[in-house]
Amino acid sequence: MKKNHTATHLLDQSLRNVLGGHTQQAGSLVEPNYLRFDFNHFGQVTQADLEKVENMVNRQIFNEINVDTVVTDPKTGKKMGAIALFSEKYDSKVRVVSVGDFSVEFCGGTHVKNTREIGLFKIVSESGVGAGIRRIEAVTSKDAFKLLNDRNKELNQIAGGLKVNQLKDVPTRVVQLQDEIKALQQKQQTLEAKLAGQQAQNVFNDKKQAGKNTIITGIIKDAGMDQLRQLADTWRSKQLSDVLVLGTGSGQKANLIVAVTDDKVKSGLKAGDLIKAIASNIKGGGGGRPNMAQAGGKDPSGLDQAMKAAVDWLTNK
Repeated sequence: MKKNHTATHLLDQSLRNVLGGHTQQAGSLVEPNYLRFDFNHFGQVTQADLEKVENMVNRQIFNEINVDTVVTDPKTGKKMGAIALFSEKYDSKVRVVSVGDFSVEFCGGTHVKNTREIGLFKIVSESGVGAGIRRIEAVTSKDAFKLLNDRNKELNQIAGGLKVNQLKDVPTRVVQLQDEIKALQQKQQTLEAKLAGQQAQNVFNDKKQAGKNTIITGIIKDAGMDQLRQLADTWRSKQLSDVLVLGTGSGQKANLIVAVTDDKVKSGLKAGDLIKAIASNIKGGGGGRPNMAQAGGKDPSGLDQAMKAAVDWLTNK
């Protein structure tokens, strides 16, 4: 417990040194196997600053600094440079805990006699817990060593999965895989666009009369919303009908897009109204501009019914 308590003092001062004097403690918890420290700060602490804080704490540990405790009055303690951990009133006698000239604080808790007893300090996480309040969780000594061992095992497992012999080669291999994935995604998008375009030729030739308006509907296989939008642009440029409704889906995901010509928008037809009327068929919802709207849902089996519903909706206009 005392190792984590002294480490909390080191963390408090290190945060102040790295982030600025505005940083003040907003709460803490010291347990036998970890410590938690809340502090005021205006945003997420960057990884670079966390490393600076962690390194600063460890430097104090490795420098083997004596930890001294003095009982005195609050006024003398403040003259010594002591910082109050909490905004509270103090008795006539207080304890001042000093870690060399690095940290001086009012504190009634137990501490190590020398920072070398802490052994090692490692930050586990940093997160937000409220407006302007950040939280750091950390471990020391054997718990820090265990954390590093566990992470090393995980890295070795990753290295094995990536088929690299040394841990230092993992970042390079990850970048290579990311580039390969990006290239495959681009290739997939190109193939999807080509396939969607081929299917669209048949769809675009199937124009129906729905009341006073014409409509083209179709379900495009193995496509995404990007492909549907591209097809809608092609449809608009060729002026193939008054309204276009396309859908696609796979697994538990379905998409719909509705496009309306500008002259029909002026006469009162709105793509957003139509998409809202048919989106329930795919167990979803959507919206958009008067001349183009889209919807997402989780039931591709409803795409056929959505197409029929679109024709019925337009027929009644």
